[in-house]
Amino acid sequence: MKKIILLAVFFAACVQTHAQESYPRFELFGGYSYFNSDQFAERESLHVPGFTVSAAGNVNHYFGVAAEISGQYGETTITGLRTNPQFDVNTYTFLFGPRLTHRKGGANFFGHFLVGAARTDVETFGSETDFAFAVGGGVDINVSKRIGVRLIQFDYLPIKGEDDTSHNFRAQIGIVFRFGIE
Repeated sequence: MKKIILLAVFFAACVQTHAQESYPRFELFGGYSYFNSDQFAERESLHVPGFTVSAAGNVNHYFGVAAEISGQYGETTITGLRTNPQFDVNTYTFLFGPRLTHRKGGANFFGHFLVGAARTDVETFGSETDFAFAVGGGVDINVSKRIGVRLIQFDYLPIKGEDDTSHNFRAQIGIVFRFGIE
């Protein structure tokens, strides 16, 4: 009987300790996005300037769901044409999926798997929307309880076109705003 009471007290203490862990119920991120793509004849870097905005709802201390929109801009040279002209190119991604976060001290380490679409528009050639997903993660440094700086987010972001898959990489930095912290 003593063991059962001791176990019950221990369990109650653990539950109370776990309940005291605070985490934001909602996070909003905005920042700069650098995109390195092999969608074209040569690998191109699109970042003049790139942007990203994401929102994440956290179910508990570790698990959340994120939605993200990003845009990258640049130029590409289409080889094989008579003068090898440069064309403006824009790529927008619309992604959604689960995120795992480890909150430790002054930093939050996260990883995610996001799925959705990428819309690429090449000047004169038109636009195309394709399946895309991102696998990656990053580190947020806590400036205060409600504000953080995304030190880095790095993603592998393949885009599946009609005929092939491009293997792209993306890096992001910016500011994180946190809401709903008790």
